[in-house]
Amino acid sequence: MRLSLDSLDDDTLLGVFSALTVPDVLNLRQTCRRLLALSRQQIVWQNIGSSQILQRGIPFSKKPLSSFSVRDLEDRVRRAYHLGNAWKAPSIMFHSSGFAASRGGPVQGIHFIPGYDRRWFITVSQGIWSMITLWDRRTLARVTSWSPRKAVFSALAVNTFEDSEAALAVSLHQFDSVVVEILAITSTAPDSSPHFECIARVNTSRQPITMRGSLLALADEEAETVIWNWKTQECAVMQSPVDAGLWRNQCTQVVFAYKTILVVRARSVHAFAEPKLAPHPNTYVHHPYAKSTFGWVDSIFVSVPPSSSEDPAGMEGQPLSILVRTKNDDPWSSTFKIQLWTLSPMIASNDTTIHKPHYNFPPSMTTEIVTPRRGALRCTDIVLGPHGTAVWVQPGDYSIAGLISSNVHLQHMPVPQSHEILVAAAFPGLLNVQGEPQVKSSWKNYGENWTCLDYDEERGCVALGSTVGAVTILNI
Repeated sequence: MRLSLDSLDDDTLLGVFSALTVPDVLNLRQTCRRLLALSRQQIVWQNIGSSQILQRGIPFSKKPLSSFSVRDLEDRVRRAYHLGNAWKAPSIMFHSSGFAASRGGPVQGIHFIPGYDRRWFITVSQGIWSMITLWDRRTLARVTSWSPRKAVFSALAVNTFEDSEAALAVSLHQFDSVVVEILAITSTAPDSSPHFECIARVNTSRQPITMRGSLLALADEEAETVIWNWKTQECAVMQSPVDAGLWRNQCTQVVFAYKTILVVRARSVHAFAEPKLAPHPNTYVHHPYAKSTFGWVDSIFVSVPPSSSEDPAGMEGQPLSILVRTKNDDPWSSTFKIQLWTLSPMIASNDTTIHKPHYNFPPSMTTEIVTPRRGALRCTDIVLGPHGTAVWVQPGDYSIAGLISSNVHLQHMPVPQSHEILVAAAFPGLLNVQGEPQVKSSWKNYGENWTCLDYDEERGCVALGSTVGAVTILNI
């Protein structure tokens, strides 16, 4: 007796859907109304999201699958499936779009906003005074701007928690004072345009480095880092040792890892046991249990493994990844290296000490990419996602022009042009099972030099700002 799909009960068909790939589900749903209705069940996309997205290490939201509506979950799973296939292919094709974010001046910073359903990103620019502009990611239209009178911004940190009411923290110099303001993106009515609203303020000259929910990491230019809870007004002070041999070792990143806080400076990483916050003023000073230096480098970026927002302990026992762009001591060398280091967790023991170390120092180098170009860069940012994908800017190959300057207007010979390149790479992991890092895309910049970048691994999107105020958006 031949069975047809019509003869199967709904539970069996739901099981069939869960075993299919995303393209197969989309094809099968077109055969009849019953299968179309079944394919729109929440359980179908939860099962596919779990088996074909999360278990295969494809970038996805940290929120539980059950927290999304059926339509939203289907859209996210389909987008993630496309993204995973793109990263596993031999090469990636970016789809570019762009617009002018400021009038002539450079874009000083560009950041995706993780919260608010990832609808927006911001640019930082400066005319007479500094300005933050909010943009719609889908339409690239301006949403709103924030520019306090006679204020100049010195630093900015975007909140990494999607559900936090605070969107970012900004350090601004205004009227002979320095303050850090916590900003939310709010609307006065459901149909009104969003705007920035200050919801907290602290008088400090320390600069915001990292924001994680209600916790804000602030740092000075030398050695001190403060973890401040802007809701409870509790804080903890962490002091890194000053190394006279490390010139301009300013703080660039603060990472909240498993029971550990890593303070990333321009040429070193310091590990602190997770401190207990106390009401301000808190005079107790915490010191690092370990330190590692990387010599003469351009950039350091530390990435934590993917974990659920409901289970931060999911990072326990998992290594941290450190991406380093090195400099070369040889002035005649035409290369630089992108190195991936691994900071391994300590072996579990019965030790119940609260402030015990949780990571083995020093980190070990896992792999590296030698790039054939070396030159000056306005944008030295590198970003490594939790799933092992990374982006950085590679300088133009100035050697092709030799000693000929394109600014010499009297010459009669053509001058070869050199362009910056955005590099996208996948390091060994679930998205790259080859065992060696793979460069997936090299996108040339035919405009003015880039000044800043940000990378949203979950959406497969890169944003770059330039010296003339132009913004380029690259989508996978």
